[in-house]
Amino acid sequence: MKTKSLAAFAVLSAILISNQIQAQNKTWRVNNLSNYNEATLQWGENFGGTTTYPVFKQIDDAIGWSAFTAGDTIHVEGSAIAYNFATINKRAVIIGPGYFLNENQKTSNTAYDAKIGRILFNGASTNSEIIGMNFIANGSSFDGKVYVEVNGVTVKRCRFLYGVQLSSNILSSVNILQNYFESSTSNAIIANGSSNFVPPNDIIFNNNICKTKLIWQRNDTDVWNILECNNNVFDGPANTLNLKFNTTSFKNNIIKANGATATINMGTNANVQYNTVPNTTLFAGILGVTTVTNMASLFVASASTDGQYQLQSGVAGNVPGSDGAERGAFGGIAPSNRYTLSGLAAIPVIYDVSTTGVSQAGTGMTVQVKARTVK
Repeated sequence: MKTKSLAAFAVLSAILISNQIQAQNKTWRVNNLSNYNEATLQWGENFGGTTTYPVFKQIDDAIGWSAFTAGDTIHVEGSAIAYNFATINKRAVIIGPGYFLNENQKTSNTAYDAKIGRILFNGASTNSEIIGMNFIANGSSFDGKVYVEVNGVTVKRCRFLYGVQLSSNILSSVNILQNYFESSTSNAIIANGSSNFVPPNDIIFNNNICKTKLIWQRNDTDVWNILECNNNVFDGPANTLNLKFNTTSFKNNIIKANGATATINMGTNANVQYNTVPNTTLFAGILGVTTVTNMASLFVASASTDGQYQLQSGVAGNVPGSDGAERGAFGGIAPSNRYTLSGLAAIPVIYDVSTTGVSQAGTGMTVQVKARTVK
């Protein structure tokens, strides 16, 4: 059996399992190598598509499909080619294969992630979710971000060159969870640039790995609110102001960057507890603060880009947080809330498919599938 056929088999198997889990809604496939073309009545046959269940070429093709209904799931398959900019105007769950797939074990049967420049949530896409996508620079200055203009969007387990940009249309609930932010020149949360911008008050920013800053304000005196900011690792640029915002909960975070400074709640540091910091001046005297001047001793030695933010067990600086669980992105009591290596979605993951390639008369061909369930 050819490698391409095995890969398609793995995808189909994963979707069959996923459909059983999400039986109340349909699941649609997107692969930008598909020959899908509605105008010429091609339905992605080269990837197993049919007239009823096409394999779409782009995310917008799936969103615009007549049978797509609010709450349906889109599986965006890994590819060497970046996907086109997409506008999500219906409630949807968008799931990519994750990122750093060639660095972490048991993540995928291929090393291809689902790269895209940007995605916009607007219209009737309230309460949508996006998981496991890789936002890159793809030829536009607007790339490397997800744009949110509606309430209730959850951005989860994605990799961002830059961050999440919000509009003034949001009145409630933006959940930014378990993501990897990589550019030291950006903010993890970005305003739309309008002088009339009104930020939402209930942003939840938990269990992320940030090499970016998180400075959420209009100016030095008009600082905005984040409802929760817990169990993150902040590894932004050294020797600078990395964090500035107001919040009701800043707990169990690790600020890793040397010389980092933070201004939470306009200098009062209320609700700032049980954080691990790199110097004795940061949050001095605050409940549960732990200083680790040699941060290298706190984290594991790992070749994985995101795996290196896991904590070593048994070292002096690895102390429990406010909830008794580990601090940082991989911490927290509930396993499903913790950062997941490679941003894998909470669905079965097929990471190896193999066959001898020999068909036995009367028994067919033996195919071995290795899979695991991700929390």
